[in-house]
Amino acid sequence: MRLGIDSYSLRWQGWDAFQLLEYSAGLGLDNVHFSERRNFASLDPDYLGSLKRRADELRLQIEVGMGSFDRFSVTFRPEFGSGEEQLSQMLRAAQVVGSPVVRCYLGSQLDRQGPVPIRQHIEECVRTLNVVAPLARDLGIKVAVENHGGVDLLARELLEIVQAVGPDAVGVCLDTGNPAYAGEDPVVTTEILAPYTVTSHVRDTRIWQTDDGAMAQWAPLGQGNVDLQRILQILAERAPRPPIDLEIITGGAPQSLPYFDADSKFWKMYPDMLARDFARFVDLARQGKPEPLNQLLGPGGAQPLPADQADALRSQQRRDFEVSVRYARDVLGLGERNRS
Repeated sequence: MRLGIDSYSLRWQGWDAFQLLEYSAGLGLDNVHFSERRNFASLDPDYLGSLKRRADELRLQIEVGMGSFDRFSVTFRPEFGSGEEQLSQMLRAAQVVGSPVVRCYLGSQLDRQGPVPIRQHIEECVRTLNVVAPLARDLGIKVAVENHGGVDLLARELLEIVQAVGPDAVGVCLDTGNPAYAGEDPVVTTEILAPYTVTSHVRDTRIWQTDDGAMAQWAPLGQGNVDLQRILQILAERAPRPPIDLEIITGGAPQSLPYFDADSKFWKMYPDMLARDFARFVDLARQGKPEPLNQLLGPGGAQPLPADQADALRSQQRRDFEVSVRYARDVLGLGERNRS
């Protein structure tokens, strides 16, 4: 399987798209997944064409992404146009750079706590995707919807969207880190979504049981207790050869999942989770050790770094990503470059 990087892994570095290409080539990666519109200085075809030429020189495949396409989401950016307009813009950008996908998402876990019911969010996603599906089919590019934001969509909900629009136009960007924050074992997520997975955001998570539920914390590859070997086996057997793009997000504190409290907001967000899916997460948490990562804690999302810790946090981010690349290559056997 091809091994790549999701640009969000190095969001604190302040690099432009060309610098990220150079860094990725230096690590011997195969794929660069620009998961956000802001990764590009412009959507002008001349700029995108120059980026494609440099990627070709470095023997790198480019993937294109954007944020929310759901107008009801708290993460939606209306200044870029409607959801269908944004997806159409990025599909055309993907054509220029040779990306087989446009990654996107509904929103975040916050959308399951807001005034718009999750069912209405899902219906809006289906409506928007149906509008752009003809363009995606004409260009031969898949819209890759991610299970995003810790997590906006459980695996079975995302499956419903793909099947409603059609897998000839819509696929999945499989994220192995987000499901744990909704009490879903990433192996379960992969089992459900693998046949439709066209790209990925792969990372590990430390998960352990507590008195009121569990804690979850993202970790470098090999430093959590998610069964990455099984996930890759499922993808190898059932998925159409997606790249394994590492999205290594460290610097965050553990998050509580108080699912043993029947009145907690957890069950208000995920009231329809199947018992058989949830039971497998509980079992995974029981196997974990209560050992939070020993690391510097940074700001969430794309917030600015504190000046007195900026250099240290950037160094930690690069180190955790590069450790993960070595694990992916040496232990998991990923990557095609320089292989006979």
